[in-house]
Amino acid sequence: MGRHLMQDAVATSESNAGLDVLFMLFGAALVFFMQVGFALLEVGSVSIRNTKNTLFKNLLDVCCGAVSFYLFGYGFLHGDGDGFVGSSDFALSGGAFLVGQNATVAETASSATLHARFFFAFSFAATSATIVSGAVAERFLFKAYALYTAVITGFLYPIVAHWVWSNDGWASPFLLQGNRLFDSGAVDYAGALVVHVTGGLAALIACVVVGPRVGRFNAGIPMLLPMQSPVFQTAGTMFLWFGWYGFNCVAVGTLDGHGPLLAAKAAVSTTLAAAAGGCAVMVTDTYLLRIKAEPRRMNNGILCGLVAVSGCAGLIHPHNALVIGTVAGFMYVKTSGALLVWGIDDVVDAVPVHFFGGVWGILASALFVNENDYVLRYGYPVLGDSTHGSCGVFMGCSSWGAILGANIMLLLSTVGWIGVTCYVSLHLIKKILGGSLRVPVNHELKGMDASAHGGRSYTEFQTTVFTFKTPGGGEHSMEMRVRAGDAAKFAMALSEVMENSSSGSLNSTPGNSGHGSRRNSQRMPGKSSATQSDSRMVFQAEDLDSIPAALAARAGGVGNGSVSHVSGGGSHGDGGNVAYKAHSRGVTPPMPGSGGSIPGSPVHGSRHHALASADPGLNPNPNAPASFSLTVVDEASGSLGPSGRNSPAISITKDGEPFDPFDDAARR
Repeated sequence: MGRHLMQDAVATSESNAGLDVLFMLFGAALVFFMQVGFALLEVGSVSIRNTKNTLFKNLLDVCCGAVSFYLFGYGFLHGDGDGFVGSSDFALSGGAFLVGQNATVAETASSATLHARFFFAFSFAATSATIVSGAVAERFLFKAYALYTAVITGFLYPIVAHWVWSNDGWASPFLLQGNRLFDSGAVDYAGALVVHVTGGLAALIACVVVGPRVGRFNAGIPMLLPMQSPVFQTAGTMFLWFGWYGFNCVAVGTLDGHGPLLAAKAAVSTTLAAAAGGCAVMVTDTYLLRIKAEPRRMNNGILCGLVAVSGCAGLIHPHNALVIGTVAGFMYVKTSGALLVWGIDDVVDAVPVHFFGGVWGILASALFVNENDYVLRYGYPVLGDSTHGSCGVFMGCSSWGAILGANIMLLLSTVGWIGVTCYVSLHLIKKILGGSLRVPVNHELKGMDASAHGGRSYTEFQTTVFTFKTPGGGEHSMEMRVRAGDAAKFAMALSEVMENSSSGSLNSTPGNSGHGSRRNSQRMPGKSSATQSDSRMVFQAEDLDSIPAALAARAGGVGNGSVSHVSGGGSHGDGGNVAYKAHSRGVTPPMPGSGGSIPGSPVHGSRHHALASADPGLNPNPNAPASFSLTVVDEASGSLGPSGRNSPAISITKDGEPFDPFDDAARR
């Protein structure tokens, strides 16, 4: 009888091991699927000219990260070692991973658990590295990024994870009773600090070292740059939210014992914190800041709530999840604005979401973890005491300050470790690659799809928005998906239609040239208020390759003054038709939608958006027909900022493409 009971117990244990393996594989697959969400979110946040580059970097995260984590990362994280780092099981070489033909069921179950744990741990590591990708998008060399993500996944992240999640990490709550930091250990249930503070701080350091995108800041003023699709941004956010249940629910690691309860509580807390974060951003933007509600910002509020609750998802009451998510939403709004004040260019707001959201998350764990759930997850912390656990400051147990002390010490140690090592790593990578971490200026303006990845992503069709005003002042617009070469034809055809419907109002402009004032009414990107009651066409499109030549031919070419080069202090004006003076910081403010100017030495140049004003103070040549928009840069030769990039003394681009207007005019 006793023998049968023992056999039944062994069978039950082996059965539970199989369920735990399946549970971890399921959770790891959900977390791995978050890579799709990151890719969509980032692609939706960058210019259409950098679509391939963004996708390429997301693939690099997974591919380089997998190899790096296999060779080094897993050993640093889960290998036997000391409190700082593991020192065994590199490349899964430990004996427990290998089983022979005659292995027992228990041995195979143990090996299966270890392999599943590797996959689960890798999915977390890849997520931490991917956080960097969106922050430094549109200007970071992909070779430099490949090295940086390998360092994060294979070395930096695993050491922080070892501190908290291994059986012998110095801050781990899994240490034996009596050996835990402050008698509780640091509580980071699913990675608010380990994953998100690590990745967010690595992103912050990279943003500071590599600098902002061309045109993002001008004289300290942040300028909006093109974003491809709010649809991609929102779809990516929903995929991330879906994958987050793998993060927080499966972090418990087992379906045995109290595991199912903690997993179910984590699912509820995850849902409520995400919802509260999104609502907090919406309410703050709409009713406190009085700005227009954007899906992009609400998306980030949701993500910040998810990050914050990761530190304690299965260990708190549901109403506390609402508090954590709400505070996370407000924190996102404040820190996102702070980055702009500090002149830090984070394309997807990864730093406010992950770093600052993670900081709040690790502190929230120290405030809201309840005593009962702590004991269910980590056991009693003090040797010989089977009645008292640890809890958060607001939860009222006898050891309410222990987790707070441990978590603050862990936070300070992580910031110091990641901050120093990331800064050193980036400068070593910079030296290895010849002195620069970012692409050349002309490649950045052109877009990295064309310069590094074989051409643009959408070459056949483009989305074109035609905006026009009727003689009565009403504004209308049409959006079309047209072939890339047909956009100019549509623009000219619509211009003819509007001219015919305007009953001659276009002839009221003084100083008409022989080409007619209709030419002056054709305006390129950069909306502004009308200077006369006319019928005019404003063409807006991401890819304008074929348009300017056609319109310029009708307008009389470039040689008639439609593009001005300001060699001195510059001219200035308003309403979107301006040439700017050079600023002391060496930055020329761009026109709305112009893509900006190049940082570095003082720039003496301008982008004229179809100058149509007859005021000589605003237009250097009021009689000149307006044709198309160019960026003209005349800079002192030499270094462009700290990266040491050089460019020609005069650079002319048309929508990011190199362009020689004199050559073009001569051909025509």
